[in-house]
Amino acid sequence: MRNKKTLDYITIFFSLLGLAAMLYLLLSFTLNLISQNSCDIISSVVNCSKVVTSNYSTLFGIDWYYYGIGFFSLILLLSVLRLFNKKEKLNKRFAQAIFALSIFGAGIACYLIYVEIFLVHHICILCTTGHIAIFGLLITSIFRFTKFKNTI
Repeated sequence: MRNKKTLDYITIFFSLLGLAAMLYLLLSFTLNLISQNSCDIISSVVNCSKVVTSNYSTLFGIDWYYYGIGFFSLILLLSVLRLFNKKEKLNKRFAQAIFALSIFGAGIACYLIYVEIFLVHHICILCTTGHIAIFGLLITSIFRFTKFKNTI
């Protein structure tokens, strides 16, 4: 790889993308600073309001997007620490933590995608953005720990 930090920048990009989507949901559905209908596309399938206000939108009484904010913030923190840290052993630990969190996040994302499609019968475009960010983080982490990292 030409630039050893490229994967760190990609990780930061995906964590910011996911964090932005989750913060938008917070601003829309909790703080009411943005219209809740702003992410509803005139469609019988794509409707954030139906997803975010469904019976499946919380875990232990907490909206899923709060977990997303915490998840993406933690990944962002670890990736920024990794970017500016000079100790190789600590950087490896940060990368391992990001990889483990990405695997966990991908599992949760698969569950939430199932809920959207088969139980709620609507798709939230902001949630989908978060799911894409999670899978982007996972793919980036896989590249970091495989022989393919030398090809980008």
